Amino acid sequence: FASKCTMYYSSDDDDENDLDLERGTSLNSLDCAGESEMFMVPLVSDGGHQRASPSDYKKAARRYAKRVSSLTSELRNRLVNHSDDLRNNENILNLTINKLQPDSVGLVGREEEIKLLQSCLSRMTNNNAEIGESSSSRRKELIFIQGYSGVGKSTLAYTLEKEVTDMQHGIFLRGKFDFSSDEPYAGIAQVFGELFMTIQIRQQEDTGGELIRSIGETIVSELGAEVQLLSTLVPEFDNIVPSSDDDSFSVQNFDWDAEHERWKYVFRVLTRVMNSFFSPMVMVFDDLQWVDAGSLEVLQYLISDTGNSNSLMIMGCYRSNEVSDKHMLSRAISDFSTKEQRYGFNMTNISLHSFELAQVKQIVSSILSIDNERRAQKLSEICFKRTNGNPYFLIEFVTMLEEEGLITFNIGLMMWTWESHKVESETMSTSNVVHLLQARMEKLSQSYQLLLQYIACLGSTFPINTVDIIWNQHARKNSGRLKTQDVSGMLEVLADKDFIEPCGQTSYRWVHDRVQEAALSLGDARGSAFQYQVGLVLYEYLDGEELDENVFAVANLINKGRVQKPEFAALNLHAAEKAQGIAAFHSASKYVSAGLNTLPYDKWESQRNLTLKLYTIGTETELALGRVEAMKKYSKEVLSQASCSTLDKVPVYTASFHKLSNIDLKYKDTIQFCLTVLEELGVDLTAKGPLHTVKTVTIFRRTVRLAKNTPISTFETPVMMEDPKQEATMQFLFRLLYASYLSQNNLLLIRSTTRMIQITLEHGVSMLAGPAYAHLGLVTVALFNDYQTAAFFAETALAIQETDKGDHFEANTLFSCYNYVLPWTKPLETCFAPFANAYTSGMRTGNSEYAMWASIMRRIFLSFHLGKPLGKILAKCETCAAQTEELKQHDQDTFLRMFWQVILNLTGVSNSTKTLHGEAYNSVKFVRKTPLHDSLYNLAKLELLLFFGDYEGAAQLSIECDESFSKSFPGFFLCMIETFHRGIALYAMARKTKQGKYKRRARQILRTIGMWRDKGNPNVDHYWIFLKAEDEALRRNYEIAKKYYVESIRLAARNGHLHHAALINERYGDFVKEELNDDEEYKYRMHEAIRFYREWGASAKVDLLMKTKTSLMG
Repeated sequence: FASKCTMYYSSDDDDENDLDLERGTSLNSLDCAGESEMFMVPLVSDGGHQRASPSDYKKAARRYAKRVSSLTSELRNRLVNHSDDLRNNENILNLTINKLQPDSVGLVGREEEIKLLQSCLSRMTNNNAEIGESSSSRRKELIFIQGYSGVGKSTLAYTLEKEVTDMQHGIFLRGKFDFSSDEPYAGIAQVFGELFMTIQIRQQEDTGGELIRSIGETIVSELGAEVQLLSTLVPEFDNIVPSSDDDSFSVQNFDWDAEHERWKYVFRVLTRVMNSFFSPMVMVFDDLQWVDAGSLEVLQYLISDTGNSNSLMIMGCYRSNEVSDKHMLSRAISDFSTKEQRYGFNMTNISLHSFELAQVKQIVSSILSIDNERRAQKLSEICFKRTNGNPYFLIEFVTMLEEEGLITFNIGLMMWTWESHKVESETMSTSNVVHLLQARMEKLSQSYQLLLQYIACLGSTFPINTVDIIWNQHARKNSGRLKTQDVSGMLEVLADKDFIEPCGQTSYRWVHDRVQEAALSLGDARGSAFQYQVGLVLYEYLDGEELDENVFAVANLINKGRVQKPEFAALNLHAAEKAQGIAAFHSASKYVSAGLNTLPYDKWESQRNLTLKLYTIGTETELALGRVEAMKKYSKEVLSQASCSTLDKVPVYTASFHKLSNIDLKYKDTIQFCLTVLEELGVDLTAKGPLHTVKTVTIFRRTVRLAKNTPISTFETPVMMEDPKQEATMQFLFRLLYASYLSQNNLLLIRSTTRMIQITLEHGVSMLAGPAYAHLGLVTVALFNDYQTAAFFAETALAIQETDKGDHFEANTLFSCYNYVLPWTKPLETCFAPFANAYTSGMRTGNSEYAMWASIMRRIFLSFHLGKPLGKILAKCETCAAQTEELKQHDQDTFLRMFWQVILNLTGVSNSTKTLHGEAYNSVKFVRKTPLHDSLYNLAKLELLLFFGDYEGAAQLSIECDESFSKSFPGFFLCMIETFHRGIALYAMARKTKQGKYKRRARQILRTIGMWRDKGNPNVDHYWIFLKAEDEALRRNYEIAKKYYVESIRLAARNGHLHHAALINERYGDFVKEELNDDEEYKYRMHEAIRFYREWGASAKVDLLMKTKTSLMG
């Protein structure tokens, strides 16, 4: 009774009107344990009813209020007298009501956002795709959560954790990017580290050990030698696949920039493999505003993986006020929004804002366990004013109020109490959450404050053993007054105070980045000298393996001191090499700059090797970043040093070649550059004298004989090249070969190829021996038409490559052999599998250029050449185009789009027919920069003109182009179909016009294809037989012509060449109509042509025939 009355009468306003007794209210409800007589009110008669008068009610109420006040005062005195007993009572101490309840807050006011997240999860995991939608297009979700620091972005993301992990194979992973660290891929490494630790935990439930074994075998199967990359970045990976010292696991990359593509591919395949074991898989990346460029590209690569059909959700949280429109994250998000449909993922943006007063009141009431929110009104208004409704700031503010004694728990009343005016007046100086946290930290002992400063220097996550080293080697030596304490125990105390939290069994992490910021604001933690001292301790006391694992963190701390010491330059070189090795070029660039700054003025004299390595890596990384002027500055420094030999300069020369060839596309300048470098290496390939062509061919033939007499078995256990000068020479000969091929300089192509074979035979096998033999085969095919000898060289190249499987050049060798050499002696169908292997090898080793050449050849050009159904080819075009665009392979993208447009026209998807302009290819947008582009463009136009029946236009184009395609692409298997289709157009016009210009060229093509056939080409039988039929028809040998027509149709149909079966039927129909006037055979052949065109998928062609030939068909 007393406590109830106290609550009612504790208002600041004691006006008697506060007690509102309604007339007719029974005074029995005011009874007070035997004292009801004090409050009895005399009753008077009123029309048969007894009622108390108004004055009597008022008197009774005043007596009651006076008595309640007396009882309240007495109760309070008793509570004060017995407060010590109550506080020491064990039952009281075990209560939770007398403690703040921040965990009870949950996500007040975020109900709609939670529903949105749950709907994304449901959409990803449920099979609700519409008909015709691929499975991968519905099973990937990309979610960005933005808002100011402390608004609950991460907390919102984590609401899905329980729901995901409750699913049978679900897994929920977290990563965080750090504002105080430049460690590349930090957030990515955390996610996969947590993934591998989770696998270990689940392994304990799998007594047979099948889980780890199965996962490990699958990863090795998919990644091959690339598995060893993961150990350098994610040490936990060794628990899944033990590291190996076997040389077969090492991959020697020819191009330093290939590392970038290797890492992206490794992360993509690893995610795809792990997602096949754990689905749904949810990855949350916090603080994306600090993401490094490499990590952002990896995230793009993961979500755009059309080969992953399992449920994958990637959530990224970032501070909106720290991400401007020019921030790379803003550009990436904008880019993502344009690619949802193409890459098959759903993208969702969520914006969080601070709370309004009503929500703040809910939170305050929840933290203080207040049922009646009206009690919390004034306090909530103060909290709202001080925190602007920021949830994290709000909780820290209330915690501070409790620690400062501004709110206290009254045990007697069993509730929290406060004085609003005191709270308001004493918190006026509170400006932000960092100040609040710092104030809390400053109440800790000096030891704990110093420990907080140490761990604040180590980033968002820190191993216990690293903290222990700093504490034992620095704190105890430099702060003698500190008590000797166990670091593990101290960290547990800090965790109990909600500053840090365990992260696995051997590490901790900050509960919020604002806590780390507050710790850095303590004492000297933010000072360069303090951080340098911490880094120095780690540098001196970490062992070699530990220093390698923490080299980025140690280098970052050491560099704060700006101390000039060669050993620190070596540390930065180590960090730069490791960063370059994982394609973190921004970080590598920073460490190069820092390393050079720690060297003395006479660095080239006193620290030559160290200086050379730093400038070399600087050249490479700046070029990788597209900063050409900085690259030139570094390279100029190296090239100007008289003490540097040609071998010293080779890496710098390599970067210069890359700029000229791959960026500037100046192939003639590239050739001259390579010739200059080779001359420095002792190889002179410049043309001299009037007979240089004859000499070139003579030397080539001599080398061919020598290579033919070297059995393939010689390379099964090869002698390896050990002379670094010869290895460098091979590299620049190969670069010269590449530039010569692109610029159609056949003499230099022959000379560079010849010299590579000579060096291989004289000095042993290098990583370029396989490509050298493959190109020897190419030259033998393209320029000398010796197909059997070329095939021998191709088989030799493949045998050499087999001894160095997984090498960067495996993709080059496979592609060159099966694109240029072996199709002239083997059925084209046998090229599909090697092209697939070339693609896989190229992606694994970072050779994305040849990986994508192999991909578009296998999926598009080879399939088109063989007359595979256009619908199936069309389905692959968009996927291929997305990947070429993603990997920035512009030549492959242009080539692909030309034929994609051809297919769109033929299938009727495009409104165009004979014009190569539409949805996939825009002749204005895609500028043809080289003769190669022009040649393929002309082939694409030839296909449209031919299949849409414009034989005159096709023949005219054939005359204009003549053999330019074969000259542009010597040895390319498409030369076969290009030559054949030119022959069809020329014979059509020769039969129609009887003009000599058509006859001569048509018969030359017939002889060329006949030569291929005679030399064992199995792919051109129906080509030659059909053209022979046309030639016999032109000569009026009609009966012979009919036999050839029928035989060519039979062969084309039997081999599945639907396009040629259709086209030959069409041409045969025209022949019997025009020359033999056989209407029945004509109708039959036209029906057959339509049937094959329809089966091929050329709907636009079918429509054209139905419109133009129906009247003739009857």
